[in-house]
Amino acid sequence: MAIQPYSTKAPSISALEQQAGSADWSRWTQNRWCFYDYVRLNPLGTNEINFFVNPIGQNDPVSGTAKTYEQTNLTETRNFGRVNFLLKTIRCHIRIPAKNRQPAALAAATSAVSLSYTPLSDLLLNLSQQGVLLVSLGQKEYFDIPQPFINCPPAFGIDIVRHGGNDAAGAPVAGRWFQMDNDPKTVYNVKPEQLIEAGQTIQMKMAFDNANTPALTNVITTPSAITPVVEIGVIFDGFILRPVQ
Repeated sequence: MAIQPYSTKAPSISALEQQAGSADWSRWTQNRWCFYDYVRLNPLGTNEINFFVNPIGQNDPVSGTAKTYEQTNLTETRNFGRVNFLLKTIRCHIRIPAKNRQPAALAAATSAVSLSYTPLSDLLLNLSQQGVLLVSLGQKEYFDIPQPFINCPPAFGIDIVRHGGNDAAGAPVAGRWFQMDNDPKTVYNVKPEQLIEAGQTIQMKMAFDNANTPALTNVITTPSAITPVVEIGVIFDGFILRPVQ
């Protein structure tokens, strides 16, 4: 008669392992992933923007509305939850939400994009040359990146050089349109890659010490004085590391 190996595991634990598996900490799997957080830009101007503070469901500090997956995929404050994350690239993004995310007067203006966005584009061009991105893990500062919108571009998006329109007299004009670098070769690569451990505290801010961000209050004047919505985002791109089940 064969002798069965002795097991110290309770029958209930063995049954669960057979159904769902258990973590094998000697082997790891990596899955491509990104963590992102978009924050509403204060239209009055600000000298500091903090990221990875308000997870999904909490209110954005400027807009006062609950954040959805359109703004962030964080589930905890200042950390990535119960997973290890290998950071490979950093992207910083200035985005103008679509017209139906803008104030009602702007959303209803049929010619707002073609005629009224040039002053806003000028201000965002100035903003893209400002700031310093500061990232600390635990209590130690790991990244100090000047001009993050230039050095850490999003490296995605469509290519728009300008948009056309007409002035009040009907003469053709070319309005300016703001966009960030969409060339994937210009992305900020983290070398060597940085491991962010499960539950590790992340403190990240964009500081504007020389001058506040441009004021956007009533910068759009047609069809009326309108303050547009602009969002600033930081994207951490890399791999989630999990033990094999």
